[in-house]
Amino acid sequence: MQPDMDDTNTQGHKAAKLGRAAKILLRAFVLSLCVCAFVFHLFAQQTLKVDVNLVNVFATVKDENGNFVTNLTKEDFRIYEDDQPQEIQIFEKQDKVDSSIGILMDTSGSMVDIMPYMKRGIRDFTRALPKSDDFFVVSFGTTVKLVHSSSQSQKHLEDTLAALRAWGTSSLYDGLLYAMGKLEKSERPRKALIVFTDGNDNGSNVTHNRIVEEVQSSAVLLYFIAIGSPILIDSHTLEPLSDLSGGRTLYVAKQDAVSPVLDQIRAELAQQYYLGYYTPRREGFHHLRVEIPGRTFKIRAKTGYVAS
Repeated sequence: MQPDMDDTNTQGHKAAKLGRAAKILLRAFVLSLCVCAFVFHLFAQQTLKVDVNLVNVFATVKDENGNFVTNLTKEDFRIYEDDQPQEIQIFEKQDKVDSSIGILMDTSGSMVDIMPYMKRGIRDFTRALPKSDDFFVVSFGTTVKLVHSSSQSQKHLEDTLAALRAWGTSSLYDGLLYAMGKLEKSERPRKALIVFTDGNDNGSNVTHNRIVEEVQSSAVLLYFIAIGSPILIDSHTLEPLSDLSGGRTLYVAKQDAVSPVLDQIRAELAQQYYLGYYTPRREGFHHLRVEIPGRTFKIRAKTGYVAS
């Protein structure tokens, strides 16, 4: 007796449904495994971020005659955090490290006589930067404004500089906070901010204490270029901030050229040592000290950082 065609079709449909159901279950199982693996990966990343802190230190070393010392090795250096020795796990000569450089221009009314020197210095400095370096230019006066980035042409920068005029109040602290935040987003290890200012602020929304906190928690090197009469420059504001960051403050008489000072900064950045170590993350401020035992070299580096 031959099987009924309706029964055969019904069994075929059931088998097909079971096959589709099995495929759906298999896909759901595979998807759940992928989700679990992704969640585990995120958890592992979060654990690393919470428990371990990479501390980057850029050190400038000079001999007693003021010449850069460039032939040191990792074994020559010692780093102490809160007086405890740390194992240096990253060591590079600075010319092998990519850089992100910010230039911050004071365009407030007090800069009216300084603007031509500042513009000329920035133009010459950016022309000489290595092609691999990333940079941007920010102006601050009554407001803070990004006026140029390295993705734009040199002509754009020069046209922008030519159009800038000095007027209004000075929002130095707002400018510092903005530019440092922009640098911190860069993945390049070296981050430096060159600031043209007299150190006076009369228009910012953020306070001086907020900037100190930012410098303590940031890896940005601050280089202040103070142009003009010393009696008009607030060195008590500038020098502590640059020293804390591992940079420095340079003074330029109004009649002197700015380009040689910028050349000093570029040379210094190119001769620095990049030192890094991993340490358990502990909240609060931590003192840093870099030494080269048995030598009388002068070392300039960041003096501390804040971990949160």
